[in-house]
Amino acid sequence: MAYLSEWVFNIIIFLILAMIVDMLLPESSMKKYTKLATGLLLIAIIISPVLKLMSTDLEKVLASITVNFATDDQSNENLLNNKKKEIQASQHAYILEQMAVPMKTMVEKELIEKLGLEISNIQIFATPNSDGEINELDNVVVYLSPSEKVIKAIYPVSINLNETDEKVDTTDYETVKSMLSSIWEIPLSLIEIVPREEPVNEE
Repeated sequence: MAYLSEWVFNIIIFLILAMIVDMLLPESSMKKYTKLATGLLLIAIIISPVLKLMSTDLEKVLASITVNFATDDQSNENLLNNKKKEIQASQHAYILEQMAVPMKTMVEKELIEKLGLEISNIQIFATPNSDGEINELDNVVVYLSPSEKVIKAIYPVSINLNETDEKVDTTDYETVKSMLSSIWEIPLSLIEIVPREEPVNEE
């Protein structure tokens, strides 16, 4: 309301001043140009609130567009980062799985021949560096089972009613860990043995 009152007051003052100037100027060609200039100024004063309002709205629109673009950019960046992390995690898991294959092959024959054991699974845990490369292992979990091949070769099938079902695991897993550590050339502390009672099936 105060702005509207000021606007009306400015128009009235300008009209009074224009009338005074018009009265003081003599009749000449200059008076025509003076009236033209006065008319243009009057028009400018009248439409100034509209121009100001449009300018304010335009600033708000531009600010809103800027904020929306910034929000969209941030959302897109977060989405790309999440996708990148998912891809890196998948690649990391695949690399560890592929590493386990030759590790199992390296010790498979010796474990069966010397200890009658077979690896049913290997889980490798490692933290990649900033480039996604694996330089050091964190932990290697080895799941061991008695080899069915060895059991069939050594132990004939027999039935003894006096035998109990209780089995005692006498495997020296520290010896197994030492063997694996030596062949794989990794610290003994990184190897964890998980025994399984069921033999590994050989097809």
